[in-house]
Amino acid sequence: MSTGGTAVARALVDNGVSSVFALLGNQTVSTAEGLHERGVDVVSARHEYNAAVMADTYGRLTGKPGVALTVAGPGATNALTGVAQAYTAASPMVCVSAVLEEDAPTEALHGVDDPQFLETAFEPATKWSTQVHTPERIPVAINRGFEIATSGRPGPVFIGVEDAVLMNDVDISDGAFDWDRQTTIGPDPDGVADALAPLSETNRRALYVGKGVSRAFAWDGVIEIAESLGCPVICPRHYPDSFPNDHELFAGTVGMSDHPAAVTALEGADAVLSIGVRPSSHEATVLGDRAGTDTAFVYLHAGSKEYAQTPTAAVVGGRLDESIDTARRVFEQETRGTAGDYLDAVHRRNERVDRDTAAYLADVKDQTPIHPLLVMARLREVAPDDVIVTGDAGAAGGAWPNDVFEYRTPNTFQHSRLYDSMGFPVPAGNAAKLVDPDRAVVNLIGDGGFLMCNMELATAVATDTDAVTVVMNDAKYGMIWNYQRASGHSEVATDIPAVNIAAMAEAFGVRGIRVEEPDDVKSALESALAAEEHVVVDIVTDPAAEYVSRKIW
Repeated sequence: MSTGGTAVARALVDNGVSSVFALLGNQTVSTAEGLHERGVDVVSARHEYNAAVMADTYGRLTGKPGVALTVAGPGATNALTGVAQAYTAASPMVCVSAVLEEDAPTEALHGVDDPQFLETAFEPATKWSTQVHTPERIPVAINRGFEIATSGRPGPVFIGVEDAVLMNDVDISDGAFDWDRQTTIGPDPDGVADALAPLSETNRRALYVGKGVSRAFAWDGVIEIAESLGCPVICPRHYPDSFPNDHELFAGTVGMSDHPAAVTALEGADAVLSIGVRPSSHEATVLGDRAGTDTAFVYLHAGSKEYAQTPTAAVVGGRLDESIDTARRVFEQETRGTAGDYLDAVHRRNERVDRDTAAYLADVKDQTPIHPLLVMARLREVAPDDVIVTGDAGAAGGAWPNDVFEYRTPNTFQHSRLYDSMGFPVPAGNAAKLVDPDRAVVNLIGDGGFLMCNMELATAVATDTDAVTVVMNDAKYGMIWNYQRASGHSEVATDIPAVNIAAMAEAFGVRGIRVEEPDDVKSALESALAAEEHVVVDIVTDPAAEYVSRKIW
């Protein structure tokens, strides 16, 4: 005999789990014990939201579901924000939580009046949400959850297991753990080829490449398609790393702020091939708004049938990697080149932005407080091409790395958007380092966001991971403060008391570097990247610095 928690551990291991992110309670200790006995690394977070962020990041970087483990009630609801974030990021994830018994009394410990409230709460933010109240359903639910999380458009699932089942001895037959995996059927190659006809019928075409390409790990095929067509490539604003930014065909991003070259490419295109973007999504709406009224849109995406936000020539769902491979083979025979005047117009816009950004940097590189553009420029100079950058809501981890950082390797910008919760980078960076210890990881965050997740420095120490956390410390909730000023609102509740974040890091046993002079930025970043320990670089920055997208674009 063994506990239900041990059965959960066995089912997770059967699904290939090697790491679980958790904040334990009485209800989950037997699960953690079962995982530990089976060689699984149980990583203790300091908040359940952070455990969910780590599971989300693990899923983005590996393609395998990251697993978060929580107790019932506040443990699960604390994780809900991270789960919703994984949903918008199309990240495979399994959140396993204790839940109360079906006939629990009102106001029970970790409960509200409805014992099913966690299943209901997670349902809109997951691909599947369920509660398990009998031992025999444990392996079935977990096996099904892993399959759902990774099929079609990836995403999170929630599996609640009754606390009494987790904590007490249960008798589950070995046969209950067997599972016949479903075979995912790819799209019909002839159907994909027919759908691509609008791209072959014009010499003014563009690609719109979204996060689905990263989730399918299929960027090499997309690069080949772009090069066969010789056409500009645009990415959604929040996923600029879906295509190499240093490629000559990259034309920037659209959404919230639009790169001029990207707008030129979309406005001048007769046909746009959208790859890895949900046709029903906000990102599809942005595409339709920026392109011409007569543009033919063709979507290749990983999900099932969806109603598109734009008038479409064709929508192809199913396995995205197979659709991309078919498209690659179709277009490698392409003989029609992209129109020279169209490409030249896109390139001229790119060159103008590059010149103006360089001039802007020259104007501000010596100012104090330090200008964020200088931080971004120096980071790009010293970081390796495949550096993983984690970003946050707000200016420091969102607007600045979206505007000007050059992502030379796909799937290297892991951030909280579009759900846009604060406090994402430090736990995300911890997970990234656990996935790939030899790779450079830089967490970009403001002081406001850092004060929401600084407790995960303790996790960095416990796991001996050596990411670099760069804090743009401007004593403000800077993005909102600037909005207040620009829109004529009172400057209320956006000041942050001055905090020496480098000293705070030292209190966690983490090396802290305080940077107040612009000439010290590069050496501080170089030193932090070279260290074999987690380093916090606390940079005193200008809260009033104007974004490149507003000043230049």
